[in-house]
Amino acid sequence: MSGPRASRRTPRDELAEDTAYGALYLRRLRRAQLGTSMLGLIAFGGLVGSLVLLLALAPGLARLEVVGIPLPVLLVAVPAFPVFVAIGIVYERRADALDDSFRRLVRDE
Repeated sequence: MSGPRASRRTPRDELAEDTAYGALYLRRLRRAQLGTSMLGLIAFGGLVGSLVLLLALAPGLARLEVVGIPLPVLLVAVPAFPVFVAIGIVYERRADALDDSFRRLVRDE
């Protein structure tokens, strides 16, 4: 006797048998991962681009020195690295959350 419970297919079954639904699960995961990657890239590029734009719009800043160190070097080194680390931490957490949710989806039966 096969009831409604016996015929229910899990996401794991769909992935294992390479069905259209399994491909849909993977496509959604890849799209979410791509979105996370693009967000990190835009944040990183926006920061680097804004520093370049700042130096291009105010060329006098390139000639300034603070404690014998050129200001552009300080602008790249001091405020940028903590922001780079923050972008990396946010990216890693988001990517881990996506992977965990996909694992939970596949593990649930």
